[in-house]
Parts: sequence; C-alpha cells; structure tokens
Amino acid sequence: MAQQKTTFGGVDILRFLAAVLVMFYHYGYWVWAFPAGVSARATGGIPPHPELEMLGSGWVGVQVFFVISGFVIAFSAENSTPLRFFEARVKRLAPAVWICAPVTAAVLLLVGLSWPTDAVNRLVRTALFVPYSPWVDSVYWTLGIEIAFYAVVWTLLWLGRFHLMEVVAIVIGMVSTLFWCLYYPLDWSAFAETRWLALLLVHHGCFFATGVMIWLMRFKAVTPFRLVLCALFLVGCVLQIASSVDVHTVKVEEQMPYAPPIVFFLVAIALMAWSLRLDLSWRGWRRIGLMTYPLYLIHDVVGAAILGALMRAGVPYLLSVVIVGATMVAASWLIAIEAEPRVRLLLDHPISRYRLKAA
Repeated sequence: MAQQKTTFGGVDILRFLAAVLVMFYHYGYWVWAFPAGVSARATGGIPPHPELEMLGSGWVGVQVFFVISGFVIAFSAENSTPLRFFEARVKRLAPAVWICAPVTAAVLLLVGLSWPTDAVNRLVRTALFVPYSPWVDSVYWTLGIEIAFYAVVWTLLWLGRFHLMEVVAIVIGMVSTLFWCLYYPLDWSAFAETRWLALLLVHHGCFFATGVMIWLMRFKAVTPFRLVLCALFLVGCVLQIASSVDVHTVKVEEQMPYAPPIVFFLVAIALMAWSLRLDLSWRGWRRIGLMTYPLYLIHDVVGAAILGALMRAGVPYLLSVVIVGATMVAASWLIAIEAEPRVRLLLDHPISRYRLKAA
C-alpha cells in the first residue's frame, strides 16, 4: 500500500494527551509523593494529597511516546536519505532543547537547586545531548533512548538497507521482550535502571518494535506473523511497565497498582491503531502534536517552581495545578509555533553548507 498520508491526527492527539498525562502526574502526584525528586524540591515542599493518587500512573505516557516514535520514524524514514533523515532529526530535537534547557537551568538557579558551575555543566551536557546524567531536568533521560533508535534507522539508510527495517525491529523487539520475560524469573531487578542497557534499547526496544509493526500493518500488509509479533512485543511492554511500577513503589515507599498504567497503555495503543483508519487531516492536529515535545521538556522543573510559588501565595493546590498546567500548555504552544521555527532557520545555514560539501 502506498504511503499517501503524511500527517496522523489521531497520533498527534494521543501524543499530546500522553504529555499532558505525564505533566499532571508530576504536578498532582510526584511533587508530594517523592520529596527527594527535583520537581518536589523545586516546589519548596507540598503536603501529601492522597485524593490525587489516581494520577500516580501518568508516567506511562512516556512508554506511549516510544511506540509512537517507532511508528512515526519508520514512516518518515522509508523514502528518505541518510542526510535528509539526519537533518530532520536535528531540526526536530535540537531547537526545543536549546530553548527549554536554558530556561530550566535559570529556574534551578533561582530556586536554589543548583549553583552557577553546576548549572552550566548541566546545561552544556543537555544541549549536547550527552546520554548520561546530570542534565538540567530528569525528563531528558528519554532523549538518549530516542536517539539510539534513530541511530539504528539512520544506519540502515546509510547502508542502503532500509528494507531490513522489519528484520531489525524484530531483533530489537525480541531481545527486549526476552529480557523482560526473564526479568522476574531470574530476579534481574538490579538491571531495571541500568543506563547502558536502556541505551542499547534492551529496556524499551519492545515499544519501538511495536510501533514499527503498527507501521508495517498499516502501510504494507496485515499478516498473522506481524500480528503475533506485535502481541508478543506488547507482552514485553507490559512487563516493562510492571517493572517500572516496582521502581516507583520503592521510591515512594508505598505499593503502587499495576493495572492502571498497563490498562492505560494498552488502550492508548489500541486507540492509536484505530485512529490510523480515520481521516483526521486537519492541520490543527499537527500543531497540537508539535506542542508535545516542548511541553514534555519544560513542564517539570519550571512548572513545579511556579506551582510552589502559587501555593506560597495562598492559591489552593488543585487550582494551582490547573493554572500551572494551562500555563505550560500555552508556553509549549509559543515555543512550538514561534520560537522553534526561528531556531530552525538559524540551523538552515550550516546544514545547507554541509549539504553542499557532501554533494
């Protein structure tokens, strides 16, 4: 089946909702459930609000991002070249980081969570996409994993072997799923947050592979083999989510439920697959999708600091959460629509010079 559709409204909507879920997870739960976290410290301290424990599973929005990346990157890379793919990824990733990271670093200094040399170190590491912490904000942990997947796709393009994308995705998905199938029987809990395994896509490869399978079934053909593989990779995804629940349980020193994040994830993926059959080509959906990335990058520390300031000013907690959430959404819109395009224009000149030299 030829790929004629270049925008996916349902995917953009889902991506934005996942980012909003992560945001309210931080504001409504994490800032008081995990006082040692950077966002909690940025608030200056917030008393527990057990009535909002329902938001404690919102972190699973990140896993939804990974599936969406597998789908979108496979789709966009198929008819691309190594250079065009590299340019597109740089223009997509770099501008938002270079805009949001300095703001976050400034807030860290303002609320006393960093000092000048530390803030500069974190800022430089973040701006250069160094895959190991420290960064200006813990949310940047996902970028190294995304870039690792991009590197796999770029390598296939560079070798002129993109037709092997399915095979490579199967290998990545099988390795990741096998890891999680053995995780509990062999008690590999010590490896749950091992960074080098994450960067090798061992932890999250099943999510990217699921996205690639959805791309193949949407634009190539639905086959029993692909359906079985997709189901198998989803098993790996569920087991990874369960392990993340265990990690969160240790951090908050309270048993967290397994069912809510797993159910949300599976429903989100089902809605994503279903939405690909709908005509949701309104340009506004694409703009909403573009807001997701800056919203994810800027909401945590910056939003938490504003949340703490509002509460110290006497604004009730729930109202403060709503105000900060709306403020961060508005900020992400300004970044995506106004600021990022200007940074991309600045990138065009060196990229064009490199393209001419390469030619």
